[in-house]
Amino acid sequence: MLNNKKVQIMSKIALYEHGEGKETLKLNKYLKDDYTSVKLLSSLPLGILTALLITALAFCLDTDWPLKLYSSIGGTLAVIIYVGAFVVFVVLYCFFSAYMFKLKYDRHRGNLRRYGLDLKRLETIYSEEQNEQTDKFSK
Repeated sequence: MLNNKKVQIMSKIALYEHGEGKETLKLNKYLKDDYTSVKLLSSLPLGILTALLITALAFCLDTDWPLKLYSSIGGTLAVIIYVGAFVVFVVLYCFFSAYMFKLKYDRHRGNLRRYGLDLKRLETIYSEEQNEQTDKFSK
């Protein structure tokens, strides 16, 4: 005889595993800080590329501003300002990325907790059925 509760839980688990759970179950291998570090290192080149593209776009909009700054405050100081702004942008990008990856991890961990509870309920149902079968055979 079919146990409807068991079928419902198994369906819910299967939908999760084949849907949004694909990515979430991969996340289960990592601790929060490890996950954040791995994702941050993989997004760092994008942050650097973004900073370079913003610089190129600003230069395309007004080609005179770098030369005006260079001539007004001096060459060394202008280079320090350019490099400093670049580094500040990349660092802010890293902080923002780390924050977003931690939020993503927390959201997925909540889904994993529900998944674990469903697995535990299913295990309980199986153990109850096993106990009923052993009780039938022992009588």
